[in-house]
Amino acid sequence: MTPPALDALVLDRAARQPDRPLYAFDEVAGPVSVGEFADLAGRGAAVLAALGVGPGDRIAVWAENGLGWLVLLAAAAWRGAALVTLHPGLTVPELTAALARSAPRRLFVADRVRDRDGRATAAQAVAGLPADARPAGWHGYGNDLSDLPGWTGPVPAPAGHPDAALNIQFTSGSTGPAKMVSLSARNLIANAQWTAAAAGLGPEDRIASPLPLAHAAGLGSGAVLSLVTGALWVSARRFRSEPVLAQIARHRCTVVQAVPTMATMLADRVEADPDRFDLSALRVGFLGGAPCAPALLARTRRVLGLDRIAVVYGQTEAGPTISVDPGDGRCGPPGGTVGRIVPALSALVVAPGTRTPLPAGEPGELLVRGESVTVGYLDDPAATAAAITADGWLRTGDLGALDADRVFTLTGRVKELIIRGGENVSPAEVEAALLDDPAVAQVCVLGVPSPRWGEEVGALVVTAPGAVPDPERLAGLAAARLARHKVPTLVRTVPALPLLPSGKVDRRAALGLLTGEGER
Repeated sequence: MTPPALDALVLDRAARQPDRPLYAFDEVAGPVSVGEFADLAGRGAAVLAALGVGPGDRIAVWAENGLGWLVLLAAAAWRGAALVTLHPGLTVPELTAALARSAPRRLFVADRVRDRDGRATAAQAVAGLPADARPAGWHGYGNDLSDLPGWTGPVPAPAGHPDAALNIQFTSGSTGPAKMVSLSARNLIANAQWTAAAAGLGPEDRIASPLPLAHAAGLGSGAVLSLVTGALWVSARRFRSEPVLAQIARHRCTVVQAVPTMATMLADRVEADPDRFDLSALRVGFLGGAPCAPALLARTRRVLGLDRIAVVYGQTEAGPTISVDPGDGRCGPPGGTVGRIVPALSALVVAPGTRTPLPAGEPGELLVRGESVTVGYLDDPAATAAAITADGWLRTGDLGALDADRVFTLTGRVKELIIRGGENVSPAEVEAALLDDPAVAQVCVLGVPSPRWGEEVGALVVTAPGAVPDPERLAGLAAARLARHKVPTLVRTVPALPLLPSGKVDRRAALGLLTGEGER
C-alpha cells in the first residue's frame, strides 16, 4: 500500500476512530483524540490559508514539544507546504542564520522556548535579517493556535501531496554548515510503519517520549509512528526525569522512548526513590540516537522493569530508521549490533568512497536505498550529489559490517560528528565560534567519551602570540554563540596541534592531548 499524504492519513484515522486518544502533553488537560486533532489540523490549515501559505511554501516553527507544533505540521501538509524545524536551543545568532537559509514565508513561535520569551527572542532574530530576507510575518502563540488570524475562517480542501516536501530538518555534518534535509510525507509515514513493525509496537501501546520534535526520531519514530499505528504518544516540552516518570505512571505507558543519556537519567532517578513512581505497565524500552553500551541496556532494563529494549539506528536522511534490534535475542547479544536493516530498505556495505560491495561481515561504509530516503538537501545540489548516488543510494557515512542476515554492526563514523546526549554537534561550527576570538589561533573540536552523555564537546586550542590562555573565557564565548549542547565542557590549550604527515590535524593524537592520555 502506498503511504498516504499526512493530511489524508489524519482524516482517514479520524473517520474510522474519532474518539481514539492520540497525543498527550503536559499543557493539555487530557489526551487529544484523533477526531479532535483532525479538527485542529483543519483550523490550522485555515490559518495558513488566511496568511497566504500554499503549495510549495515553507513555514518555520520555533518551539518545544507541544500540540501546537504538531497541528502546524498537519496544517502545512493540508496546504501542500513544508514545516521547517528550528531547534528550541538555538541562540539568537543561530536562529537568524537558520531563518536566512531556510527562507520561510511565515514563522510561528511559542510564547516560551527553553525558559526564554519566545516572542522577544524571535523579534531579535528577525531584526538581524536583511529586510528582503525576512518572513512575510511572524506569529507568537500560547498553548493553542486559536488566537492566530484565520482560525475561525473556512477550512480549505486538503492538498493530499504524499511526495511534496513536508518537513525540513537541520542536520549537522562533520564539516561545513548544517544541511537541510527535505522529508516528504511518504518518507516519514513509510519509515514509521517499518519502525513500528520491526520494534514490535502496535495500537494498544502508550508511548512515553521526551524526544524533541525538532529531531527526526522524535517526529518520525514518535509522533508520526503514533499516528500510523494508533498508539498514544505521551510527550513533554523537554526532558526532565521526574515529570517523564510521572507521565509514565499517570498514562500507564507501556513503552518509553529515549536516547541513552535520558535512559541513564531515568534509571538514576528511579534508583534514588524506587517506590515513588508506578512503572508496572512498562514493558519495552525504545532507545536510539547514540551508541547503546551493553551495561547501559542491562541496567535500564533492570531498573525500569522492562521486558526488552529495542535499539534503533538511523539518520535523518533515511527518514530516520535504518535498522532495529527488537531486543528478542535474534540480532545477537544486547548492544553488540544495531539490529537488522528494516526489510523495506536495500542495504550495501562498500569500500568507503566507492560503489564496490564488500563480502558479508567485512566492514565498510553502509549505503541504503528505499522509499524513506530523502530526495536531498534543500538548496544544496552539491551536498545532495555527494550523499545520494544517481540511482538513489544514500551514503550514510557510517562504518560497519553487515552479515548474511542483514544484521548491522556499527564500528565507527566516516564523518566526525559529535553526538552529545542524542544531540548532533558539528565540530566545524564550534571551531568557527571559537576562532572568532582574536586570542585563538587554531582549534580542533572533538567528541570526548562521557559515561553520562555518550560524548562531550571538547576543544584543543592554540592561542595567538601574546595572548593569555583562558579556557573559562573561551567556553563563555561559545555559550554566547551556540546552543548549550554545542558548548565545549573541556577546553585545553596547547603550543601546537598535532599534525599528520599530510599536514592535516591528527585527530587521534589531539584527543589524547585533550583527555590527558597523550601526556602519559
